[in-house]
Amino acid sequence: MTSRKVKWTAVIAAALLLVAASMAMAQSSYTGTYRGTFIGDDYGWFVVEVEPGGTISGTVHSNVALVDLEVQGRWELDGDCEFMTTGEESPPIYFLGKIDFMNRFLGKWSYDDHSGRGSFYGILQKD
Repeated sequence: MTSRKVKWTAVIAAALLLVAASMAMAQSSYTGTYRGTFIGDDYGWFVVEVEPGGTISGTVHSNVALVDLEVQGRWELDGDCEFMTTGEESPPIYFLGKIDFMNRFLGKWSYDDHSGRGSFYGILQKD
């Protein structure tokens, strides 16, 4: 191999390593347990686990329906996330938002039939 090819190979390898490292840092910086509240036509609290593989799971408590609901969803490396309640105790609630650089979890929520909506806010729980 010529020295020019060796240099370009080293540059490409270094760039790939930086991309992989930044993706790993982004994953670890967003993951953890988030606690928060939601307000609007319904209101209550939530506790969700943002997991390294891109999944979200946890519990939402509705103070209107007086039930705890399980949630499942996904998040992306840029912090975008969505999760929704599962089960048949009340209409599904969809949460669409973002985790920002300060580990604030915020966005909007709505019922699947759009009969209610509001906003939510949470923060990463420190152990």
